[in-house]
Amino acid sequence: MKQSGWLILIFTALVLPVLAQQPANKLVLNGSLKDASNAKPVAYATISVWDDKNINIVSTYSLENGTFKIELPAPGAYKLELSCVGYRHQEMHIQFPANQLNYKIDPVLLTAGEDVLQEIKITGRKRLIEQKPGMLVYNAETDVTNKGGTAADVLRKAPILNVDAQGNVSMRGSSNLKILINGKYSGQMARSAADALNMMPAAMIKSVEIVTTPSAKYDAEGAAGVINIITQKGKSDVSGTLEASVSNLEQMLNPRISFAKNKWNATLSGHIHRLRRKEDVLLDRTSFNNSSPVNRLLQTTQKDNAAPHGSADLAITYEIDERNELSFGANTWVGNWPDDSRMTSTVRLPNGSPVEQYAQYIDASNNYLGIDMNIGYNRIFKRQGQQLTLLAQSSPSRDKSGYDAVQTSDHHELLYREVNHSKTGNREWTIQADYVHPLNKRNTLHLEAGAKIILRNVGNRYNVSASSAQNAEIMEPVTGRSDDFRYSQDVWAGYSMLKVNFKNNWYLEAGARLEATYIQGHFIYNGTAFYNNFLNFVPSATLSKKLDEWNTLNLSYTKRLTRPYIWDLNPNADASDPKNIHSGNPALKPEIAHQAELSYGLNTGSSFFMNTALFLKQTDNSIIQFVETDNNGISYSSKQNLAVNRQFGLNLSATANLTAQWGLNGNFNVNYLDYSSGALEIFRSGWATDFSLNTTYKLPRNFSVQAFGEYNTRMVTLQGYRTGRYYYSFAGKKELKKYKINITLAAVNLFNKFISQENVFERPDFYSRIDNRYYNRAVKLTVNWEFGGMYRQKERKKISNDDVNVQGRG
Repeated sequence: MKQSGWLILIFTALVLPVLAQQPANKLVLNGSLKDASNAKPVAYATISVWDDKNINIVSTYSLENGTFKIELPAPGAYKLELSCVGYRHQEMHIQFPANQLNYKIDPVLLTAGEDVLQEIKITGRKRLIEQKPGMLVYNAETDVTNKGGTAADVLRKAPILNVDAQGNVSMRGSSNLKILINGKYSGQMARSAADALNMMPAAMIKSVEIVTTPSAKYDAEGAAGVINIITQKGKSDVSGTLEASVSNLEQMLNPRISFAKNKWNATLSGHIHRLRRKEDVLLDRTSFNNSSPVNRLLQTTQKDNAAPHGSADLAITYEIDERNELSFGANTWVGNWPDDSRMTSTVRLPNGSPVEQYAQYIDASNNYLGIDMNIGYNRIFKRQGQQLTLLAQSSPSRDKSGYDAVQTSDHHELLYREVNHSKTGNREWTIQADYVHPLNKRNTLHLEAGAKIILRNVGNRYNVSASSAQNAEIMEPVTGRSDDFRYSQDVWAGYSMLKVNFKNNWYLEAGARLEATYIQGHFIYNGTAFYNNFLNFVPSATLSKKLDEWNTLNLSYTKRLTRPYIWDLNPNADASDPKNIHSGNPALKPEIAHQAELSYGLNTGSSFFMNTALFLKQTDNSIIQFVETDNNGISYSSKQNLAVNRQFGLNLSATANLTAQWGLNGNFNVNYLDYSSGALEIFRSGWATDFSLNTTYKLPRNFSVQAFGEYNTRMVTLQGYRTGRYYYSFAGKKELKKYKINITLAAVNLFNKFISQENVFERPDFYSRIDNRYYNRAVKLTVNWEFGGMYRQKERKKISNDDVNVQGRG
């Protein structure tokens, strides 16, 4: 608690000076935009302000009622550039009086005409973090330091989220997340989110939606919440980027080309990546019998592997007419993620004398190939606000994995060998329909409904052979550990929700989702099977109040669940380390989570944004990685439904433009976790805090520098705790605007040979401490070249949903 208190004080000390720098007497320019033909408000038009030195000082957008407010640094002369799709570009000059704090200009009438956005030079930036009902949006494209990184690096800077050294993502202490790409399911993410994030280049990410309280339109899957990654889309007739990155740990090439002309828009991107992963693992475990030590296991494991992999993504949209649109997308991935290791093991008696010593060499690999293919149709009806969206997706994939573990004595004599070959084939179909219907003429009341079917079929054939008990050189099949596992999971879902815009800036959305899940598993060789069917009612609600132009309150509730997948259920045991055996659990059931959140957003314009949220969460039937040992000191780990997890906490995210050159953003999270398992008689609780700070400064001659750092404190788990960890980086960037080339030099964990994090497990019969040392110190050089014409496509008007981006269909 003392550590959390110190971090709160540090964060407060950093934020308060930023707040203190906000001027007490702000100069505010007020105005409104209207259509010249019918005097109706023009929403979402861009207003750019230029000073008398022809420097763009701020850019903003008009609200739904056509009004806008802009903070100005001082009285004087300014030029306003007004632009909106479907209207002629306009310029006007104003003189802000020296004796006024608020100055209102007459309504500006915009004349309809051809889209001439190609002539407009807009240099204003989107806010790095935005607040919407139930979610925060991290606009990754505005953070220039993301170039040359991966999606894991992007999520590391996003609010609320935590990303460890391997790319594993968690939200508020839980890793049971649903990660979507453009609102769609990704088989690549489902297979291994950490691997998939390391395969996605940061340059193709436009924004990240962190949905803490998902509405009923989202799948109920993901007890911790939903992350929706929005990718870049072509806006020029022909444009693209070519990015190359090289460092001591990775080499990367990311080409992307986009085409947009008339009714067609297509983007093709690729990713070729070689990633080196180096780590050491030091294990120290003592086994007990009636509180007396029996033996002590000491292990040292060294890993140093290079993983070549690649992916490609194709997205095509065709505008049939102004109300109908077809889309097609395909994403494929291929690669090899080796996990070779060298291990030494020693077992000692309580008096320190060794009773067992051996070395082990493990040759492990995971080769995979998969593709997601989807086709969609979108229909906008004549009635404003009425829309229909249809989507079908197929996601076949295959994995080939296994290990060859060789155990030798100190004299290099073969003691034991075990080989495990595993082949997995997955085929998945998704069919989805969403419909929005306005219920009144004022367009303030909407009914949204939809249905979804997910059909998953997976087969995993695994064969294990091991040394004969009489002769270590002779391999024999282990029939008791070999089988052909067939698994199916079908989900039938429907939802309905009501969205209401009340007077006085109140907004409400409430709905419910019903999901029926049918699970079957068959073991072909031994003839056993299991079945599990369940029905889940998933309500959600969000109430929002816009207090004024700068302050917003949100209150929300949602229910979520996490279903076990084949990787969690498959009993194929990984015994490559005979002292630490891992396997799936066919009896695993879904966990259910209830979460309530109260959030407050402060947006003072271009200078400062802050979002703070108080949340309360309870997870029943919580899925926990559980470790137990036998009388020989061998540990067995698998996921179990063992505990009730209660949690409450505070999240704070803020961004500030301290000057025109200096930007600062940070995140602060403090959580209280309470684990309770009556079956195991385990009751643990404690505070956990994490803190990150990112700053960018623009230098003359198109140079910029950036620094980022994060720290996570100790966190309790059901069986022990995990120690703190930290991560930091520095970057410098040079823009060659004439050639559209950006050069970035970055350093990660430059002053540390490795970053260490310990996991401690304790039970009455054992105490284990695992020290994981990650060698991720790196220096990276990235060159990014952009090419293409400046003609920009005329965009279609689309329905604006407050709960999720229009693309975000979950």
